[in-house]
Amino acid sequence: MQIFTIILCAAVLIATALPFINSAAWWIRIFDFPRTQIAFLILVAIILAYIFLDFKWAYKLLLLLVLSASLLYQLRFVLVYMPFYKTQAKDSTNHSSETSFSLLVSNVRMESDHKERLNMLVKKYDPDILLLTEPNYDWAASISKLDENFPYAIKHPLENTYGMMLLSKLPLTESSVNFLVKDDVPSFFSKITLPSGTKIDFYGVHPQPPQPGSDTYERDTELLIIGRKIRESNNPTIVAGDLNDVGWSVTSKLFRKYSELVDPREGRGLFNTYNVFVPLLRYPLDHIFYSSEFGLTTLKKLEDIGSDHFPLLIGLNFEPEEDNTEDIEKPDADEKAEVEEKIENGKKESAEE
Repeated sequence: MQIFTIILCAAVLIATALPFINSAAWWIRIFDFPRTQIAFLILVAIILAYIFLDFKWAYKLLLLLVLSASLLYQLRFVLVYMPFYKTQAKDSTNHSSETSFSLLVSNVRMESDHKERLNMLVKKYDPDILLLTEPNYDWAASISKLDENFPYAIKHPLENTYGMMLLSKLPLTESSVNFLVKDDVPSFFSKITLPSGTKIDFYGVHPQPPQPGSDTYERDTELLIIGRKIRESNNPTIVAGDLNDVGWSVTSKLFRKYSELVDPREGRGLFNTYNVFVPLLRYPLDHIFYSSEFGLTTLKKLEDIGSDHFPLLIGLNFEPEEDNTEDIEKPDADEKAEVEEKIENGKKESAEE
């Protein structure tokens, strides 16, 4: 048991230390994801080390202190999402049919054969806007049943798991399918017109995840390019999709800080959307970030539809006269420079592929 405990202690300390390295390498950035799981394993390591390690007390105490510090470090990433923590995005104070709308985001899993379950889900919750990631042409054919209820759409199905579709009951204008970093990974932009006549900017995204053979510079660059567009426009904005990143990662936090968007999960829960099939390894990968002009009316993780992601439903109300954020962070000069540097480096890396 002592050998197992030593191996476990070494593993959790390495997993905690690796993300400190400022690198886009997949084998480093992958440890940004399982903060809660690593924290649990550290707790197990502390208990086992106290009971089974036959070290001199001074060395044992030092190890226990290092493990305890690592546990606190891991927990700090997820504590902001606990219900006892203050919310950054405020609840709506002025709900109106002219300014309120709902958005359903779902990664459908391209290989899934449960296409009718999505159609039933959409009929059940009846969102005003529907963003789907991973649809291919088979999915597009199935989803066409919804066209009557969603007269406005951007459809770009692909067979590489990076297809996207945006369906809307609200008018879409100035719509575009963009390839910001890679030629086969699209993102969407559109202006959505609310019943009140107000136009809001909408970005739909699904960048590549960190995985063997694929580092994170493409994902990071795409998000930061969108962040720069948001900052330059200063318009009411929503960014949604499968970001293949957790809200507490360095890039995600830098993106939100630079674009001055809020995460409605903070103070409300993790709302883990991936992986449906592995309950012990679930992370919040699907996100809906938005600017301070919106108040929150609803935030729900929906039921399983046969995908490896749970759908996410949000209700928002456009109320620019209200202060709907608390302590929203703003970037300093160094962080602004970091964004520009990461964008340029990411473009160079992509061009060299």
